[in-house]
Amino acid sequence: MQHNNYITLSNIELQKRIQSKDEKAFRELYDRYWDKIFVICHNRIHNMDVAQDIVQDIFMSLWNHRELSSIQNIESYLYQACKFAVIKEYHKSARYDLLDSSSFGVLDRVEDLDLDEVLEAKFLKDLLQAEVDRLPEKTKIIFNYSRNENLNSREIAEKLNISPRTVENQLSKALKVLRKFINNLNFFVIF
Repeated sequence: MQHNNYITLSNIELQKRIQSKDEKAFRELYDRYWDKIFVICHNRIHNMDVAQDIVQDIFMSLWNHRELSSIQNIESYLYQACKFAVIKEYHKSARYDLLDSSSFGVLDRVEDLDLDEVLEAKFLKDLLQAEVDRLPEKTKIIFNYSRNENLNSREIAEKLNISPRTVENQLSKALKVLRKFINNLNFFVIF
């Protein structure tokens, strides 16, 4: 199969071919995602050489460990690998000045904060937001009104023209899903 034909393959098809050591399929995946992963990494690291090295390592690891059968979404896998690599780089460099307060939105005086706590909180927040984004649309809207806009059940009900009981049921449903998600994480979460 010519390289041009690989462009039309889905990520799942590419993943299967990569498992079979198809270098052209890997090259297509690399071409498809290298720039995206690099931009994310560079926006966090602020060092082009280090960001390039991290992205190269992610793809080398992917090729060298083709156990992709457990990966359900290769794109999500690459983004998660990038996050872990950035966190690892922060730890490795042990330099607070790598962090940019605009990147995390929670840092005012970096030198007064514990790096591990900041990184874990940011990472956990991102994971939780991804889980919230997977909620059914109505549940997600109600949850966001409640948690992000601090509206009570009555206010949400009025805004959406539904009963307060429906709001409470949807919030309960969202919290149940999120609690289960948190319990499945290997983190100890203290609120």
